[in-house]
Amino acid sequence: MRRIRVLALCCAVLLILSLSAVQAQVPPPQRGGTIRVGITQEIINLDPHVATAFSSFQVMDLVYESLLRLNAKTLEVEPNLATSWSVSADGLEYTFTLRRDATFHDGTTVDASDVKYTIDRILDPATRSPQASFLEPVREITVINPFSVRIALKRPFAPFLSLLTRPSRGIVPVNFEDKVGDARVRTLGSGPYRLAEFGPGSVRLTRYERYWRRDAQGNRLPHADAVIYRVIPDPATLRAAVRAGEVDLIIGFGVDINAARTLDAVPGLKVMSVADLAYSLLGIQHERPPFNDARVKQALALAIDRAQLIQVVYSGRATAAGPLPPTAAEWRPVAASGLPNYRRDAIRARQLLAQAGHPNGVAIKMLPIPTVPEVVQIAQVLKEQLAPAGFNVEIEQVDFATFLSRWRGSQFDTFVSLNSGEIDPDVHLYRHIHSTGSTNVFKFKDSSVDQLLDQGRGTPDIARRQQIYGQLQRQIAEKVPFLFLAYADLFAVARANVNGFTLSSTRSMWPLAETWLAR
Repeated sequence: MRRIRVLALCCAVLLILSLSAVQAQVPPPQRGGTIRVGITQEIINLDPHVATAFSSFQVMDLVYESLLRLNAKTLEVEPNLATSWSVSADGLEYTFTLRRDATFHDGTTVDASDVKYTIDRILDPATRSPQASFLEPVREITVINPFSVRIALKRPFAPFLSLLTRPSRGIVPVNFEDKVGDARVRTLGSGPYRLAEFGPGSVRLTRYERYWRRDAQGNRLPHADAVIYRVIPDPATLRAAVRAGEVDLIIGFGVDINAARTLDAVPGLKVMSVADLAYSLLGIQHERPPFNDARVKQALALAIDRAQLIQVVYSGRATAAGPLPPTAAEWRPVAASGLPNYRRDAIRARQLLAQAGHPNGVAIKMLPIPTVPEVVQIAQVLKEQLAPAGFNVEIEQVDFATFLSRWRGSQFDTFVSLNSGEIDPDVHLYRHIHSTGSTNVFKFKDSSVDQLLDQGRGTPDIARRQQIYGQLQRQIAEKVPFLFLAYADLFAVARANVNGFTLSSTRSMWPLAETWLAR
């Protein structure tokens, strides 16, 4: 018995020593330095409630904070500015308790009145916020005390907590616009970094010294002194910049599978990848001829070969896109092979065009977003695929500002772009395809689709929601509000001295707060 005790003690000592050795091998984060991030898309708007571009969110992730957030790794909802919350039995009232140590970059405390002001600002028609349709179910916001706020809804709204996890619903102080002036180029958030310089070619953020969050070891965040976003529109130049050490990190746009493979072999660089929630799409303006005819939209869908597109553009590192992302497994996404109008049939497409009064085919224009390199390539592939089905495609090349203006104004026949994805199906779909959706630039209207979307967001039971979104996925494939193309892998390339960065399916740049540079 004594020998057993001695053996157990020896094992325990060895375990402690081995754990200590492992911990000793993990260097502690180093404070200081500037993280330089290369991006292809210019940054033209930093208003958290108005901006829609990926480049804007890359900055705002570090400047503004929402009540809740998605864990970068697990994608689960977790506390942020709110430390806890409760929901009434009828699902109509959400009460949030706020943390007491969060402050805005002007030093004022984040409190319940700021939460109320933020939601009121988003819902104010004068703001023209694309986020307004997300928060339409809100009936009333009540400040209970400085650190407690109650949000009452008009009806049960299943995805409500998920909606409170993004910087696009970031909390701003009361009288925000009076304090910042032009919110497109000046900021006032509570995030780990504050805006120091805003220019057409770069944005510089500096550490907010009073930021509340600490890392797992208890170190105050953020670790770096500053983050600089440098705009490098040309993908080849962007990749050359990270090779030369002119930037420390590039992510997403400009880093496809071929670039990732090449850069992975370069000494001093490391490549990260994760399944992306974002998806490529072919948008359609439903009120413009010829797409005001359902047969033409169906013909367009039948003319596309997603498998070929994925091989050509993504070298196979993507999944043919249905309406829900494969990463949202809880909602049972239907594979492309199980959806109507997804199997290419150019002969049937020509027949449909003829039935719609276009026996000799139809001429259409296609507007690709210019700041996403793979999108420009997608447009070329689509042009070739659509030709045998009777679509004569003219690709329009415009600058980013013009693209955004025409996108907002629905001034297009078709466009090719990338949409950010979401874990909750309501947040993923509603704003784009509901007839009242704030980003329904497609002018798509269908009462049966609207009904399913409304049922899905008003039903708290997960099993019932799964049934609803199963029906909705097939309805979307049949009605063709726009064409989901592919969910690709997301890649990032970093210098070897970049540590602690987590590449997330959400494309969030908040993990830069936990990133540090070895020196």
